[in-house]
Parts: sequence; structure tokens; C-alpha cells
Amino acid sequence: MKNNTSIQSKLLKSLLIGLPLLWLVSTATINIKLWHELNGINDTQIVQLTRYLLSTSADKNNYPPIVKSDVKSDHHDDEDDDKPTIYQVDELLSDDFGEADDDYIGFAIWDNTGKLLMADENGQNFVFLPNQHGFLDDDNAKRQYLNPFSQDWRLLYIQDKNNARIIAVGQNLESRGEILTQAILAQSLPSFVGLFAFILFVMWAIRQGFKPLNSVSKQLANRNPQDDTPLLNADVPKEIAPLVSSLNALFVKIADTLEREQRFTADASHELRSPLTALKLQADILEQEILQSNLNEKTEESLFYHAQQIGGGIKRANHLVEQLLTLAKLAPDQGLNKNELMPINWLEVSDNVLKETNRFAREKHSQLKREILHENPLAMTGNATLLQLLLRNLLDNAIRYCPQNSTITLVLDKDKISVIDNGKGVSDDNLARLSERFFRPAGQSERGSGLGLSIVKRIAELHGLAVTFGNRMENGKIVGFGVSLHLNNAIANKQLSTI
Repeated sequence: MKNNTSIQSKLLKSLLIGLPLLWLVSTATINIKLWHELNGINDTQIVQLTRYLLSTSADKNNYPPIVKSDVKSDHHDDEDDDKPTIYQVDELLSDDFGEADDDYIGFAIWDNTGKLLMADENGQNFVFLPNQHGFLDDDNAKRQYLNPFSQDWRLLYIQDKNNARIIAVGQNLESRGEILTQAILAQSLPSFVGLFAFILFVMWAIRQGFKPLNSVSKQLANRNPQDDTPLLNADVPKEIAPLVSSLNALFVKIADTLEREQRFTADASHELRSPLTALKLQADILEQEILQSNLNEKTEESLFYHAQQIGGGIKRANHLVEQLLTLAKLAPDQGLNKNELMPINWLEVSDNVLKETNRFAREKHSQLKREILHENPLAMTGNATLLQLLLRNLLDNAIRYCPQNSTITLVLDKDKISVIDNGKGVSDDNLARLSERFFRPAGQSERGSGLGLSIVKRIAELHGLAVTFGNRMENGKIVGFGVSLHLNNAIANKQLSTI
């Protein structure tokens, strides 16, 4: 199973998912702890304030100076002493409070009968609970006796030693929540910005780290198999340097192997040409000598048959040599010779090919046809000689492997060139292997080299053409076979840009 996932993508995905998750977990843990600690600090402030009030309210003579909310003059009578002391903070302090919130905390002091002795603006609305001692939590049954105002406060009730005074100190829950939220946001926002900046840095660092590998990949993608020059590895990390060095050594071996293979193929094919031509000539002379001899009919017929078999074998060997020579000359990665490129006239090319293959079709009792579906079929630039060889191999292959009395049609269309027949088709197992060198489907009675479609594929690659093989179907049955050539845009654009 092919896996196209890159290491860079895996790293980025892992980090982009893992880092935020780790940040969320750690931030949530810190914020929960921070929330708990801040709540503890606020409760400590309430307790400390309560202790102070407890110590100062033990004796009325220790009360702070009285400032009453309903004071109208500097004189007061004894009746005023029975009124509670209500402290108006905004009247006591005329200076700037800074960022202080005067609704943040409140207190109230009662005697044991429930008479309010002293309170501030907020505490004067607190509810007197004579038997409460400690914080009044949400699950405390006494909380139901509180008025709506008091329910919005975190309340602490304490009695003095003689139960003469009951003190309640409260903290506004809304203000308290705002302070806690702001404290958590003040801690979380910078860390979130830091996380975002860190993720950007990680992405940049990973891309920078993979730049040398991307450079090596580009060099490999554009490399000719016969090129033995080493890769430029000045910026390659030391972990990858051994791989690059091994690749450089491999390139030398591959280039040497390809050169020896092409040289051997070319030399062997060239050397075989002359003796095969001489053998063919001798076979033809032998046939003539047999026909002109005075041998009896049976002997003459037998010798003539064997002479023809020899001639046929020599002919096939010649064909194989020609195909090997063609393969040796074709190297798709080296590109086409720019001096041989021209706009392709498919009408002219197909005329020449049909003339060359028509005799072979007649020998197989098959018919060649041409259908022109567009006045300018498959407009492209290329090597006309090679494309003529491509079409000839396609038609030769169709004629060779179709039953006798078949019809082979060359179709010239606007965006493709096709060769179709009404033969028996090809099995699905063999379709994918048709362009392999020396591959011939099993059960074939026709002799061949198995190189024709391989040459077709090589020439197509040189011209940026895609080759498609497929059976022709009608009503679920195979009614023939077809090969189509069409421009592969990705390859064609690259090839044409070098012309």
C-alpha cells in the first residue's frame, strides 16, 4: 500500500494538535488552581477584616468616629445614640479612589438582640442571623432566610466571646467573580499569545529544517537517469548527509549501467543487422534454387517449406533487431531534439503509416480504415518521424493480434488519436502490463518481440502524450480493443516549455 504522507506534514499535524492540547490542559490546571488560591485569598481578607472589627467593637468607646447618613448639623441629641452608625465611604473620602470598587466589601455589627449598631452602606442590608458562625455557603439551610441583596454576597458571621456582638462581613460575589476572571485572563491571554507565536515559530523552523530535503527532492525529480554528477549537499543536515553520499554513489552506478546497457543493445543490434541481412538473402536464394531444381515434388515441397520457415525466422529476428535499435535510441528523460520539432500534420503522418501497413493488413485479410472527425486533429508540436513510428507500431500490433477479416480503424479527433478494432480484446490482468518490455499475453499464436507497445509508450512520453488501453464494450460484452493518445497537460506543458 502506497503512503504519500510526508514527514513534514506528520510533524506539523502532531505539533499543531499536540501543542494546543497540552496548552489547554496545563492552562486549565493552572487556572483551576489559581481560582482556588484567589478564592482563598479573598476569604482570608474577609476573615482578617472580621477579626479587626471584632477587636474594635468590643467596647463602644473604641468605635471609630461616627458619621451618620442622616446628619443634618454638627449637633446631635441622645436619641441619635440609639441609631446605628452607617459609614458613607464617598463622604469620608473625597480623594480619588484609584481603581478601588466601593461595592466590593461590606460589614455589619449587631448586638445579641439583633439591633444594628454599626455598618457601611452595603452591610446595612445584611440579614441578622444570631446562631450562624462561619461562612454561609450555598448548601447552608440558613441561606434561604437571606434577602435577595444578601444572597449576592459571600458572608462570614462571627460572635464575640460574650455573645454581645455579632459581626457579618461580606464580599460581593459579582465583583469577586470579575476580579477572579480578570486575574485568570491576565494570566491566560499572554500565554495564549505565546502559544500562537510558538506554533508559528515551530512551523517556520520545520519548514526551514526541511528546505535541504526539498532541494534534494527537486534535484532528483529533474534528474536524468544517465546523469552521474553528485547532488549539491552543502546545506544538507549531517543526519541526511550519508544518504546523499550514498545516492551520489548510486547515480554513478546507474549511469554506468544504463550506458553499458544502451551501448550493448546498440552494438549487438548493429552487429546482428549485417549477418541477418546476409542470411535473409541466402534464404531467398535457397528458395529460388529449390524451385529451379529437378527434385521430386514431395522433396521440393518439404525443402521449400523449411526454407520459408528459415526466412520467416530471419525476418522476425530482423524485426526484433530494429525494435531494439529503436529502444536504444529513445531516452524520454533526455527530451527531444529541438531541431527536429515541428507542428504535426496527422493527415500526412497517417497517410504514410497506412501505406506502410496496408500490405501486412491484406496478408492477414484485414481492413484498414481512417476516420477524420476534426479538420485539425490533436494540435501539437513534435517529431513527425517518431510519431509515425508510434502509429505504425499501434496498427502493426492491431493487425498482428486481431483475428482474420477484422477491421482496424485509425480515428483522428480534435483532442485524441485512437486505434480501435473489432477483435477479442484483452483480459483485465494483461491490460496493465501491455506496455512492459518483452511482455506478450499468454496463449498468443502470433510471433512477436513484445516491444511494440513499449516503444509506443516511450515515444508518447517524449511528446507529453498519455496512452490509454481499454476494451470496447457493448451490452456488457467485449466487441474490440482500443488505444488512445491524448495530451497529458502536466507533462506536455513541461515538455513544450523547453522547446
